[in-house]
Amino acid sequence: MNGTTRHTDWKTFAIYGLIAIMVFFASFRAPNAEAEALSYSVPGYIRTLQNLSLPIVLLCALIALYLTLVYRKTSHIVRSNLVIYYYIFHVVVLASDLANSGTLEDFLTRAVFATVMFLFFYYVVSSLPFYNGGHYNVLNAFFLGAYLFLLLNLFLYLSGLGSLSWKGRFFGLTTHPNFIGLCGSVTTAFSFCLFYAEKSKFARMVYFSGIVVGLWVCLLSGSRTSMLGAAVSIVTVLFFSMKDYSLKPLLILLIMLATVLAVSYVDLQSLDYANRGNTREETWASMYEEASKLPFFGRGRVGATTNAYLFAVVAGGLFGAFFFFRTIVSAIGVFFTRNLSAHYRTVIHCALAGLILVTSMLEGYLLDAAGIPVFTYWMILCYLK
Repeated sequence: MNGTTRHTDWKTFAIYGLIAIMVFFASFRAPNAEAEALSYSVPGYIRTLQNLSLPIVLLCALIALYLTLVYRKTSHIVRSNLVIYYYIFHVVVLASDLANSGTLEDFLTRAVFATVMFLFFYYVVSSLPFYNGGHYNVLNAFFLGAYLFLLLNLFLYLSGLGSLSWKGRFFGLTTHPNFIGLCGSVTTAFSFCLFYAEKSKFARMVYFSGIVVGLWVCLLSGSRTSMLGAAVSIVTVLFFSMKDYSLKPLLILLIMLATVLAVSYVDLQSLDYANRGNTREETWASMYEEASKLPFFGRGRVGATTNAYLFAVVAGGLFGAFFFFRTIVSAIGVFFTRNLSAHYRTVIHCALAGLILVTSMLEGYLLDAAGIPVFTYWMILCYLK
């Protein structure tokens, strides 16, 4: 499978479509949005899709697995062990949940979902090209799903069909402004990576619109984390792709200045939609206190999740966190690949990895079962050998 149209059979084409659908529905849920935003409302058919989003993701993954294992020859694929490590980490967290306060039914449900997601990324995504210069690859499938998801959010917002904002912040079809902001940040990264490498004028227009839509959602959400993540991905692509090395320091300074100005423009009070103040200071202190005990086994997903690194230790203990940080080290290692500027696929890896590594210091989405950001991390691990 080389990603070109004429060599893409219907089964592979269908798998790309299923991937896009999974990404589209990954963050498509808001079970308790009204508890955070009192005026939150969406049309009935959207609420139905929110309730069915995870079953749809699960069904698409199972169909893609069937098509891959039955109809496609993938035995020659060298797969990444990092996907296995990340799966083990999730299972350890689920086991910690069960050991502390969870139920067997909840454990089995979540474990089945996590296992299917692992098999999907390990067997399906790993067997497809990440990026190959064509339009049939995993990066484009992820872009399409995330792009359409944001477009639906903006359509409901602009048309007035739903009340998706509260106290000046955009919740969208997620449970929190930071979540929709991260979706915007990741979509911006996808779009800019593809835009920068694309030659076709029409495709460049589509990818440029993705950049605009992604940044627009970041601004509507008021999430400084998402703005930072989008800036990191753009800077990474420009930095490693520039041929004139003398301009790189100037580029970094300009982008840093623009980011500081953009983040400073949104003051803390405007971000405090529930009049809670700077909650991260409190939650980080709590997580640090728990993590500093260096527990061998974790407590599961309890308490705050505003820092994935601290929360990995709290939720999975040292045992689970070992597998988590093993994947993080490999994600960092991609920045030290030789001849980086000569391999654009590695540059894209760096851009997406940089976004994930930075925003994970401020959000705990790497412990989520599903979502555009966590699916992006799963996808990155598939191609880091």
